[in-house]
Amino acid sequence: MRLYSKSLFRYLYRLTNDYHLAEDLLQETFYKAYLHVSGISDIAQIKSWLYRIAYHTFIDHCRKAKKIQVVQVDDFFALLKLDPLLETENAFLQKYELELIYKHLSNMKELQQKAIMLVDLKGFSYKEAAELLNVKLPYLKSLVFRGRRELEKRLRNEVKG
Repeated sequence: MRLYSKSLFRYLYRLTNDYHLAEDLLQETFYKAYLHVSGISDIAQIKSWLYRIAYHTFIDHCRKAKKIQVVQVDDFFALLKLDPLLETENAFLQKYELELIYKHLSNMKELQQKAIMLVDLKGFSYKEAAELLNVKLPYLKSLVFRGRRELEKRLRNEVKG
């Protein structure tokens, strides 16, 4: 719980945009995990398993509340913190690059956005990301590859234009 609670909270907060609701969903996630921990056979997959539980807990909440929450990609980038040791110019450039990435990522297909966020920005393995998105591994690899290519093309056109 101590190992994953902060990252799970941030993930749930990005989904809900509500601090207190994210706390509640985090508690419910760990409760569900506690109830079913005996069902997990490979301890190496516990991270993706917890994220899957958190996502399904969020979906359950939305269904119960009969409202649909849209995951905002910009929330992820808003939570990225710039390294305080960077010089002002480097910090500005880093922030500008993130804004460009967000701008172009937000115009891509939703599944590609999520795949790129999980694999490239959150550091999940392809297998973990495929499990979280509930897609087959080859399809996830295709989404990431095509998404990267599309993002690179858009960024290249931004620099030229």
